[in-house]
Amino acid sequence: MAILEGSNGGIDKAGSLKIRGIVPEKIDVERDIYRCSIRNKEKYAWLVSYYYTNILVSSNKNIKGRIEKPLKKVYEILDACIENDPSFLKSLSPIVIKPYFPDIIKEMCTRSAVFNVGPMAAVAGTVNTFLASYLQKYCDNLIIENGGDIYIKAERDLNAGIYVKNPNFKNRVAIRIDEKDMPCGLCSSSGTFGHSFSMGKCDLAVVLAKSAITADAAATAFANSISCENDIPDSIDRFKEFEDIKGLLAIKNKRIGAWGNIEFLS
Repeated sequence: MAILEGSNGGIDKAGSLKIRGIVPEKIDVERDIYRCSIRNKEKYAWLVSYYYTNILVSSNKNIKGRIEKPLKKVYEILDACIENDPSFLKSLSPIVIKPYFPDIIKEMCTRSAVFNVGPMAAVAGTVNTFLASYLQKYCDNLIIENGGDIYIKAERDLNAGIYVKNPNFKNRVAIRIDEKDMPCGLCSSSGTFGHSFSMGKCDLAVVLAKSAITADAAATAFANSISCENDIPDSIDRFKEFEDIKGLLAIKNKRIGAWGNIEFLS
C-alpha cells in the first residue's frame, strides 16, 4: 500500500476517519485496489476511510467502536517516524533502526530488511497487524483488507479471490486459506496495476506468511524479482527458502506459478 507524502514531509492527511457499515454479502470492492480479497465475509463489515487508506474490516462480532483508536494511533506512530527520519518514507532499501522507534516500527524495519526493501514496503501489513493486535481479543474471526494486503484470523477455511488485469487469468484465480495457517497475512504486489510501487513487471505476486508484515514486505520483493515469464521458477525457488513464508503465487503474461500452501479452487 502506498501512503502519500504531504507538504509537511509526513503522511498526507485526507480528512477525518469515517467508518461505514456495509452488508457483507454485497461488498463490491475496486479490483484495482483489492488485488486479493477474502470471499467469506463475516457477519459484520465496515469500510474505514482514513488518510488515503480504505480498509475493509470484517468480524463475527460488532467491534465497530473499537476500530478508530488503534487505527489513528498507528498513523500517529508512522507520521512521527517520518517526521523524525525522512528516509523512513522514501527509502527503497533497509534503514537503520533508531532506538526511539516504537516496537511495531522496529518489527516493520526488521522484517522488511530480510527482503532488502525499505520499511514502507510493509506499511499495509504493519497497519493491519497493529489494528489486529487491538481487535482480535474481541472476536473469534477477523479479516482486515488493506488494498491487496490482508490479515486473516478465522476458525474455518476461507477462500480468497485473486484479481489481476491480465486477460489470461482475470477473475479466474481463487485459492483456499487453510484454518491451520491462521492467523496469517496474504499480501500482493504488482508491477502492472494498482497503486503500489514495484521495480518488477510481474502482473501479480502473492505471498502467504505467518505475519502480515512479512507477507507485505516479501510480496514487494517477490514482485520486484519478476520481469518476464521465465523469472517465475527461479523467484519461487528463492523465496520459498524464507522460513515464515508458507505460500507463493506469481502471474506474468500466460504463465502462473505457485508453491506451498496455495490450494487453487476449481
